[in-house]
Amino acid sequence: MWYWLLYLVLALWVLYDASQRKNHKIWWPVAVFLIGPLSLPVYFAKRNLKAGEVREGGTGWNILKNFALLWTLTMLVITIGGMAGAGEVVSNATSDAEKAGAVIGAGIGMAMLGALWFFPMLFALILGFFLKKSSVVEKGPTGKLASQEVTV
Repeated sequence: MWYWLLYLVLALWVLYDASQRKNHKIWWPVAVFLIGPLSLPVYFAKRNLKAGEVREGGTGWNILKNFALLWTLTMLVITIGGMAGAGEVVSNATSDAEKAGAVIGAGIGMAMLGALWFFPMLFALILGFFLKKSSVVEKGPTGKLASQEVTV
């Protein structure tokens, strides 16, 4: 539930942002809601830049950098939700053995979530540093925003 709530809020923000930047305002929010950790980094790396905005490092670097940041946010939200659920299980336990089992299970679950966060994020950052191209610098406005500025 926490995952869907997070990506619903982010999809609504993308709907607003995409309309401001003249990006596709239907498909990006749908993609963010359905596969947020994969599509939102691509949106950030590909969206049209406004005047005065700069994007450095190339597309690959920007996708992987933003994936690492969004994966961290996603796993933080999921971990908080998991801790709340584990706390409820522990408080509803009727015996000491049941409470101990719930605490041990919660600890194992938190360790698994930590590994599920750490390894993809580390892989994305290492690969991103190899793909980073310091010579690639995009300056806004880009895309439809650039053509809009020329015609005005």
